[in-house]
Amino acid sequence: MKARPIGVTIFAGLFALNVVFYVVLAVLAAFNHSALVAVLHALSPSGAGPEAIHTAMGHFQPFYYAAMAVITGALAVGFWRLRNWARIIVLGMIELSLLLMVAEIRPLLTTLTAGAIALTLVRVALSVLGLWYFFRRPVRNAFRRNLAPATGV
Repeated sequence: MKARPIGVTIFAGLFALNVVFYVVLAVLAAFNHSALVAVLHALSPSGAGPEAIHTAMGHFQPFYYAAMAVITGALAVGFWRLRNWARIIVLGMIELSLLLMVAEIRPLLTTLTAGAIALTLVRVALSVLGLWYFFRRPVRNAFRRNLAPATGV
């Protein structure tokens, strides 16, 4: 049995918690939209965060959050079972997040606040740290499958 790095175990747990968070957001989107807007606003100081994108979804929000609950649940299982597809998907998500943060720089510069700047810096730092961690050799090796040797006839 392959040893699971502690960071991968932590990520699996965080993905499992994310499922709960997305289910709560889906319920809020379906039954108490004003509370959802308040939560999104609290997560996005001065507009530096997901508030604008999420509120633009309109009536699609409950379906988006339900789909994200399923996806993060699959990622939690993938990380727990050390499936390389889960690592590759997360690497792609991190890279996409970094690219989307570039688009948020212009609105950030128009409304400079300490909270928005701090949130953006934390998001960039966590993304770069995540890329570094998942590209480390011990982590890559943990996700590699032990393929059975091919038998020739």
